[in-house]
Amino acid sequence: MLPVVLAYHQVGGRKTLGVTWITAAQFERQMAWLAEAGYRTASLSACLRQSGAPPDRTIVLTFDDGLRGLIKHALPILERFGFTATVYPVAGYVGAENRWDVNFFGRRNQHLDWNELRELQARGWEIGSHSLRHAYLPALPEAALFEDLFDSRRLLEDRLQIPIRHLSLPFGRGSDRVFLAAQRAGYASVALLGPQPRALRWGSPQNEAAPLWLIPRRGVYLHDTLRSMQRRVQAPLDSKREYWRQRTISFFSNGTVMVKALGELLRPARRRANECSKLC
Repeated sequence: MLPVVLAYHQVGGRKTLGVTWITAAQFERQMAWLAEAGYRTASLSACLRQSGAPPDRTIVLTFDDGLRGLIKHALPILERFGFTATVYPVAGYVGAENRWDVNFFGRRNQHLDWNELRELQARGWEIGSHSLRHAYLPALPEAALFEDLFDSRRLLEDRLQIPIRHLSLPFGRGSDRVFLAAQRAGYASVALLGPQPRALRWGSPQNEAAPLWLIPRRGVYLHDTLRSMQRRVQAPLDSKREYWRQRTISFFSNGTVMVKALGELLRPARRRANECSKLC
């Protein structure tokens, strides 16, 4: 049995089109309520190691993308309340702008660099992976899918000198094929977005001895009021309301998903065109 796992993206920083960011003031009100209500944070690894139900009012805080606003805005707030979190950086963009994102107005945010990730780890945060390039993983060919997941884990481990066991899927979407690739690449868990309709542990015939944990998460977004965030924390794991809410938000990310998937389909053609131009 897992505790509630919340999923955040950008906290503070440059405002962008979309709802996956929240203001620092919103985040502070939410963390203050968690503290006042008696919640305490735990790492994902600690929760997965534990047998039985987690202690009452345990919560896991996770951050996708690894944007620099975390260390500037989120970290001071979390430390004020004695909280820690898990961050999933996009390994291939550490220290760079978020050019993996489909952005129509040219507003870019910076990712945490390697020293900032080390600082978060030293302060009790857990580090996972959010893939290598933030591609739409179900659209990748078999070899490219495994390479993305394996290389992101290897890069993070080489640079940070810590084990990387947890993966968050870009756009929160996966499939049995993605889960198998993650399992083969050495991950112990895969974090998704929304209530999980299947079992929390996924096994494959190729590797039944090391089942993969599937982590259902509840996204917190710009439009959330303090009250709606409270409902999100207190809702049961199989909440139909939460399921349809996340489905609706995911629907509005389909434009970005389609652009990313199309880019993956066109990548071999662009590569061949580049090779041809060099030969010519």
